[in-house]
This record gives sequence, C-alpha cells and structure tokens, in this order.
Amino acid sequence: MEVDIRNDRPPVDWGVTISDPAIEALADEWSDRAFHLPRWDYTGLPRGLDDANWYNLCVLACSVLACIWPPEGEQMWTTHYQGADLDDAPAIFSCFSRVLDDGIVRLDTFEQTTATTFFAGTGTLQLLDERWEQLGQVAASLQDDWEGSAANLVAEADFDAESVAALLVDRVTGFNDAPVSAAGRLPFHKLARLATAMMSAGGGRPFSALDRLPVYPDYMLPRVFRHHGILVYGNELAATVDARKLVLKESPWELAIRWATVFSGDRLAAALRKRGNPVTTPALDYALWESAVLGPDAATMGEHHRTLTLAY
Repeated sequence: MEVDIRNDRPPVDWGVTISDPAIEALADEWSDRAFHLPRWDYTGLPRGLDDANWYNLCVLACSVLACIWPPEGEQMWTTHYQGADLDDAPAIFSCFSRVLDDGIVRLDTFEQTTATTFFAGTGTLQLLDERWEQLGQVAASLQDDWEGSAANLVAEADFDAESVAALLVDRVTGFNDAPVSAAGRLPFHKLARLATAMMSAGGGRPFSALDRLPVYPDYMLPRVFRHHGILVYGNELAATVDARKLVLKESPWELAIRWATVFSGDRLAAALRKRGNPVTTPALDYALWESAVLGPDAATMGEHHRTLTLAY
C-alpha cells in the first residue's frame, strides 16, 4: 500500500510532530515574499549544452547528487574547476563538466575511468564506490531503454513533469526512492523530481505539470522547518541530530523526517495561497533551500540530520 504522504501525517511515535500554528506563522511571515524557480546557473555546470546533452547531464548528475556532507571530524569534499574550489552540488556538477568533449555528455565515461579519478578532489566524499556503480547503471539504462538519450525519455513522457519523474522512478536505477515502512510504501522520489525540474529549467521547452510536484524530502528543508518550529523532534531524535550522530537509513526517525517535510511543504504552500500568494511547491522548495544555505539566518538554523544514503 502506498501512503499519501502529502495528506497524511507520520505516526507521532516515529519521533516527529508537525505544528500547524507554526505553519500558519511562517505563512504570515512569507505572505508577501516573491517566489521563483532556481535558474540552474550554478558554478560548475557547463554552459551552452543542447537539450539532449543537458538532459543526459541532469539525469546522470542528479543520480549521485546526495550525501555530500563529510563524516564527523573529516574535511568537506571539494573539487577544483576553472580556478575555483567548489563543494556541495557545484562540486558534483564540475566532475561532469571536466570530462565533457565538445559539449557531449559521454555515457561510456564510466567504463573508461575510475571513481577516484572522476571524483578527484580533496576531503571525503562518502559512498564513492556506490556512486560509481550507480552512474554506470544509469548510463546503461539510458542506453538500453532510450538509445542513449534522456531526450527520448522526455519525449516519451510528452514533456509532462509527473510522467518524466515516473519514468525515471520506474526504469532508471537509483531513482526509485520509495522505502517500505510499517505504515506502507512512502513515495519520496527526491532525485527523480529534482532531475525533472532541472531538465525543465535548462532545456528549450519547459515541462508541463511541474507545479504538481511536491517539495523535496532532503537534508536542508527539514532543517528550515525545525528552525521555524514546524517540525518538532522528540528528545532522543533531537539529541541525535544536534550531536551530528547518524540517523539510520529507513529507520522510523529518518522516514518521519522526510514524510513530515513533504506534508509540511504542501500545508505551507496551501497557507500561502490562502493569503493571496500564488506560490508553487517547486518554487517554495527553492525558497526553503535558499533560506537554509544562503539566507541571513542560515548559520543559526542548527544541524541537519545525517543519513548515509544516495537517495538525497
């Protein structure tokens, strides 16, 4: 059974509760805020790709755009690209930019080099072998099902965002992010939806139905929601997160954090619309991420949870 995580709340005994008054308070605070989609002009991304190569880059890069924080006590992983030291998502993107051949994203890259060479940098990038295996499998899926081009996947979905994400989930290794829990199957699918939004933003034809995608259940959004009192962690979970201890993958704690994030995102978007702000969930997602990473309060938001996973 698949759980309706956008309309049902996680069980309270999983360690996370949701404050409706805090949602309303943030909606009041943000009622006049202008929301927009990300432009995907980050340092590290290549410029001037045609749609076919842009789509391939998005699918490949998003399949490993996860778990970029370092283990406790170790240095953040960084790459050097075009004179700059990059970390986080730009560092991942730069690894692909470094191997482009005249603007062509080659799917055989992962047969001709090694994980250590491709992800060369300083510091610690966790799950290195798992990332490399996943990239090879994603490249093989594109070759086998869509003649080596994610543009064929997009065409099969008729440029519909929900259909693009569904094809990624159903037929590309690494994008099926729907863990089975005691409450049922939880359809998170963060990376599939992120890849879909990224393809739409940078391609020549925006996808339809993008506004029907939910917010992404990752590390940074629950951090923002907790900062604003929307997510309230139980004492043991709060102590674990604040001490930077691992929250086990697919444990009730981890699943509750992600589930509550999707639910709260939908409730916050609805509360903003009631106040006359026509925000979409993808635009709200970007505003929440921007608040946690670039905003003036980012340094005061406390710790994000840490889970070893390639799902987000």
